[in-house]
Amino acid sequence: MSPLRTTKPDELLAAVAPLVDGVRAPVDAHRSWVFQGRVVVLDYLVHGAPVGFDVLPGERRGSWRIEVIARNPVDGPLVARLGLERVAPRKFLVAELPAGDRDALPRAVADHCLGVLDELAAGGPTEPSQRLLDALALTDPVVVVDVGANPLELPAYTRLLGMGVARVVGFEPQPEAFAELQGRDPARELFFPHAIGSPGPGTLNVYNGSGFASTFDIDDTSIDLIGNERWHEGTRLRGTIPLELTALDDVPDLPALDLLKIDVQGGELAVFSFGRRALSTALCVIPEVAFFPLYRDAPSFADVHQELVAQGFQLHKFMFQKSVHLHGSQTATDRIRDSRSQLVDGDAVYLRDLRGLASWADDEVKKLVLLATYVFDSPDLAVRALDELVRRGQVPAGLPASYAAARYV
Repeated sequence: MSPLRTTKPDELLAAVAPLVDGVRAPVDAHRSWVFQGRVVVLDYLVHGAPVGFDVLPGERRGSWRIEVIARNPVDGPLVARLGLERVAPRKFLVAELPAGDRDALPRAVADHCLGVLDELAAGGPTEPSQRLLDALALTDPVVVVDVGANPLELPAYTRLLGMGVARVVGFEPQPEAFAELQGRDPARELFFPHAIGSPGPGTLNVYNGSGFASTFDIDDTSIDLIGNERWHEGTRLRGTIPLELTALDDVPDLPALDLLKIDVQGGELAVFSFGRRALSTALCVIPEVAFFPLYRDAPSFADVHQELVAQGFQLHKFMFQKSVHLHGSQTATDRIRDSRSQLVDGDAVYLRDLRGLASWADDEVKKLVLLATYVFDSPDLAVRALDELVRRGQVPAGLPASYAAARYV
């Protein structure tokens, strides 16, 4: 068996640490993690494009295989320009390193990956993206506040961050998740270990699955209904952490925000209720909303919706909705096994009431174009915002047409 297969996850991460040390602007190391104990995936942002590397055991004992992945379809051609062998629709072979001096392998992996990143960075962003950024000419970055910044997935604002047009202030009270967020450029990403919500003492329940952490208790009857053993294990209580929650409105020196991204497993309503002043400047709020009661006494989608509407926002769309299979006696049969009928949750997009778009400041309309293009994929809305900018003489008259002819995500 390959030595890589038997290496502990923390040793795997340490083995590729030189990659992070070697990266330089305009390439930013975003995160690294271990998949199934043997595959190291490293995410980078190159001019806004999420690019990853898989470093995994090769076919020969002791060898390593390195593959580069264009994480977004529109970035596939950028990676394809490098002339590497395509091994999947958006995955390309970088190198196969033979077995040899194991101590030298991490450096060899780093050299190959950094070479790819350097080539991608030299190629610049996609032409449509650069043309759009130049035409908009923002005077200030898009300010993102991320409440519940646990880096389980690349956040929706990843592309804005990678293009250098976003500044992030994030909050994550789970110690392990907070530790994963450290080491980034504080001029662009600044994180605090605070719990945001209804001010006062509280308790964070930490479950086996990091994504289930919440100030609410798991509703065991709901988990039993779903009947998935992985969910039973993931929602098993691992420990509790005493907290002192802070109202969003009471966070000192919080910048005027444009986008609030929030995922706090049932605590969203409290964040909104005690963050009305902070939200008064927001153009967009992206909360995780619950359709099924995974947590006892947690607010529902209807509760969150009513609060945001009362604050002047309107539901624009859902970025995704998650449904699960309800396990039963016939789960093993093909027709039943593939059914996922129970809607659980999803990420919703709320926007400041668009009927007042004509009264928005110029930079707010420009930021709306970027949000609609790179965050929640609403190109029709982006065109409407560009039409408004054309009416004001802020962008060239032909920009809406050139926008409509290009792909951005």
